[in-house]
Amino acid sequence: MVVEQEMAEIYPPTAEDLSEFLPETDCGSCGFSNCVEFAEAVIERAVAPRKCPDLDERLADVMAAIVALNQDPIPYNIMMEQESCELMEICGPGRNAPFLITCNFQETVRILKDILESTRTPAYLLPTNTHGYSVDNAVHERMFKAMEIWKAMQENHVEAEVDRRILIIPGLADSEKNDIRLLTKWEVMVGPVSGFLLPLNIMQNQDRWETRMP
Repeated sequence: MVVEQEMAEIYPPTAEDLSEFLPETDCGSCGFSNCVEFAEAVIERAVAPRKCPDLDERLADVMAAIVALNQDPIPYNIMMEQESCELMEICGPGRNAPFLITCNFQETVRILKDILESTRTPAYLLPTNTHGYSVDNAVHERMFKAMEIWKAMQENHVEAEVDRRILIIPGLADSEKNDIRLLTKWEVMVGPVSGFLLPLNIMQNQDRWETRMP
């Protein structure tokens, strides 16, 4: 008897998610009746993002890189494998680059690194101790804790590395925003639920970082 492998969700972007980064004019110049339909075609790799005449070329290229990434679910049998809670520098970030917080589940960290590197997004990435739980499970089990984030920031001397006292937490951890802000004394931004959209979200808030991605 064949036993079906149980898989964990990694929250790939939906057409509605992706359309938020399109002009949303529903102009029809791309050949689709609206931006959501165009986004669906982009996700299915039936059309290139540059087909949208009003989309910034750099943003279009980032979008293309995102949909080209492997978005398959993760097998449950590799859950709980832990990454060390050490600050990572992705794509040579400057002191004003975005500072991202995540869990210490090894596969989550690997996927985020792939996303940032594939889209050439300079950023600092800090895994924090969630005992190997993915973000959604860590939040559910009360393992995505402000204290663990504060400890990881102190141990990695984050304040000596970055100039902007702004950190980005996963969208799935929105409920922890206030506790993290109160303990760290940093401004806390809530990123998208889908980590695949992080580069687009960072570009959308580019003025916060005072730096341009190459």
